[in-house]
Amino acid sequence: MQFAEIILPLNLPNTLTYGVPVEWQGKILPGMRVEVNLGKNKMFAGIVAFLHDQKPEAYSIKPIRNVIDEEPVVLPVQMQFWQWVSQYYLCSIGEVMNAALPAHLKLMSESLLIWNELYDTPPLDLSDNAFIIAEALHIRKQLTIGEVRQLLEGKNTSKAINELLELEVATVTEILEEKYKAKTERFVFLEKSFEEDEAKLSKLFDELKKAPKQLELLMTFFQMKQQSAVAVPELLKKAKATSSQLNTLVEKGVLRLESIALDRLALLEEKKIAFELNTHQQEAFEKIKEDWQKHKVALLHGVTGSGKTLIYVQLIKEAIANGKQALFLLPEIALTTQVVSRLRAYFGDELGVYHSRFTNNERVEIWNKVKEGKYKAIIGPRSAVWLPFQHLETIIVDEEHDNSFKQYEPSPRFHARDAAIYLSTLHDAKVLLGSATPSLESAYNAQKGKYAYIQLNKRYGDVAMPLVEIVSAKNTQAALSNILTLNLLEKITETLALGKQVILFQNKRGYAPFLICGSCGWVAHCKYCDVSLTYHKATDRLHCHYCGSQSAVFKHCPQCGNMKIVAKSFGTEKIEEELQRIFPKVKTARLDWDSVKGKNKLSQLIEDFTKGRIDILVGTQMVVKGLDFENVGLVGILSADSLLSYPDFRVNERGFQLMEQVSGRAGRADGKGQVIIQTFNMQHPVLQWVKDHDFRSFYHIESGSRQQFGYPPFSRMIKLTIKHREIKKAEQGAQQLAEELKKIKNIHIQGPAEALVSRVRNYYIQEIWLKLPNDPAFLQHTKGMIAIAMNATMQKRGNSALQIAADVDPY
Repeated sequence: MQFAEIILPLNLPNTLTYGVPVEWQGKILPGMRVEVNLGKNKMFAGIVAFLHDQKPEAYSIKPIRNVIDEEPVVLPVQMQFWQWVSQYYLCSIGEVMNAALPAHLKLMSESLLIWNELYDTPPLDLSDNAFIIAEALHIRKQLTIGEVRQLLEGKNTSKAINELLELEVATVTEILEEKYKAKTERFVFLEKSFEEDEAKLSKLFDELKKAPKQLELLMTFFQMKQQSAVAVPELLKKAKATSSQLNTLVEKGVLRLESIALDRLALLEEKKIAFELNTHQQEAFEKIKEDWQKHKVALLHGVTGSGKTLIYVQLIKEAIANGKQALFLLPEIALTTQVVSRLRAYFGDELGVYHSRFTNNERVEIWNKVKEGKYKAIIGPRSAVWLPFQHLETIIVDEEHDNSFKQYEPSPRFHARDAAIYLSTLHDAKVLLGSATPSLESAYNAQKGKYAYIQLNKRYGDVAMPLVEIVSAKNTQAALSNILTLNLLEKITETLALGKQVILFQNKRGYAPFLICGSCGWVAHCKYCDVSLTYHKATDRLHCHYCGSQSAVFKHCPQCGNMKIVAKSFGTEKIEEELQRIFPKVKTARLDWDSVKGKNKLSQLIEDFTKGRIDILVGTQMVVKGLDFENVGLVGILSADSLLSYPDFRVNERGFQLMEQVSGRAGRADGKGQVIIQTFNMQHPVLQWVKDHDFRSFYHIESGSRQQFGYPPFSRMIKLTIKHREIKKAEQGAQQLAEELKKIKNIHIQGPAEALVSRVRNYYIQEIWLKLPNDPAFLQHTKGMIAIAMNATMQKRGNSALQIAADVDPY
């Protein structure tokens, strides 16, 4: 008997063993999707991990019900990659599968209501909701539970379904259906008999003189046929004809219709452009190629605006010329959108893009094109590491320092940069990390000789770095603005007068981060999370940025009854309003997650700013990440203090990176860029490093501090998060876990303690932080013991509802 280990998209500790029926033995391969039962009725599409002949003794074996694919959808090298991610980041392989596979390749059965044919019509004594379902079932014969919910608009669905089941008007079963649907369109073709017989065709034209509309339709078809295949909608539109006229010609056997699958991702053919690297870029490029002979990973430290992207393009071109594939990782979709428009000019339809704004069907098509090798280069954020590369030669991680490469929720909590480096070892590929402000970990690895180090310290065209001015946030005039200093307002006016654009950076979205009672100090908090609610003027509601809940704005204080509710601090919405008041004739826009919801809004906003349709752009971190705008003359950082006061050991690093990166948006074309940083703490050392664009001093001081206190990169850290709906159960579970962890030698345990935000979505949260020696062999062994401690705690009596999650390298 042959058995298969199946990976299911669930948080199961291991794969599950299923029997392979005789008729499928020899036909099932690792990486294929198969249909299996879990529990009594639930069905899933699982991935075959491997096949064997060792029957497990711990449980009875269920057979594989069906084989979904004719060939594997997941490659063996991906399986290895999933296994590594599972082990390194302390999560189940099912959670990795859930993150890696496009949604339409993950199938789970859905309950299906089926009409009982013993009933001729719906019984009249049903309740209103049950009768609505019964009528629809009588016509359709079967409905999914999702369709029933839509029918009743979600009202009392369960009660109505149970009523139909009790009266046996309907039965219920489980179905597993393929979700991916190919995009098809109907095309028109001339029947072969007319193609081959000109006399017959001539006779047809004579006959159709009595039906001028049909004749006109046929003539239009012949005109369009000379250019390309004729799609039904285009033919009807051009001929100004109706579907019935077309159907008449089909019925007469003149034309035939065929549905043909279309490529959702097809592009108009673009002419590829050539380019040349300048002297500095060429030197850096050659140094990378040389260093790759000794090191698998190289760090390209290039100042903002130095033209790193063209070096990346040249490396990708070489990989394609070698018949291989390249992966280009970027931290944000915003950056992906702008870079894609440029890379299309170099790679045309050999370039694939992958990110969350594609539809589920589109993502399946991208997956297949990568697997088949049709896409030679792929660009995308962290999710692009999951794609099925066949011949990967080059991996580029741009803005490698960016924390958007780290996934925090849900599991797997992986870091795309580090995962990409491991992925490169499986493909024997080379990795280039690029940044103007490298992470301390990467800079440390370069200093120690683990990575090659290449520097590019000149901007493209030898333009100057922007001039940075640090101003006191107190220098405001209430009559003008409490947010924008007089210094900044003066510079904005000067910049706009020169026909230049302005970027203003504030790392808080919404109108006001919190509302407070001017009398008693009460602050509006989320009822599900221990955080203040943010006021959004666009919706005139209070939003929680943790759980997504919304509530109406308070008109009076619920604590003291006072009506003096005031907004404190400011977000991007408030800044946009201030600008529109002060500069009424200037076109302003916002770039944050609230303003770019929707598939094409982000790319449209970036295009508008690039083409000068927007004068001032206000944004959050989305404006920081490597966007390239030639006409920006001024950048304003409105609240440096909020970036430098967060309780985290990386606060100085994050602050320096954000401010240096956003400063780099100014003066990229002509070197006449200016930066204004508003702050209350003028003496903070990070501000001086940003002013001088001095990464070396920042690294020297910050790495010395990290070494003194034993923080990464001089140690490794793991954060364990314990959640429960009852505060005492959360605290008790955290204490029990801490006791289990104390059995492990040579690790430093901090906590348990309340999380910084101690309640989210009504779950109380405790944290335990672990510091471990920076030794790979020790780490691998210790992680296994940590996983045992986590499982032992969750299996203790009374902890069935306790949730424990591990975050390896939580920074």
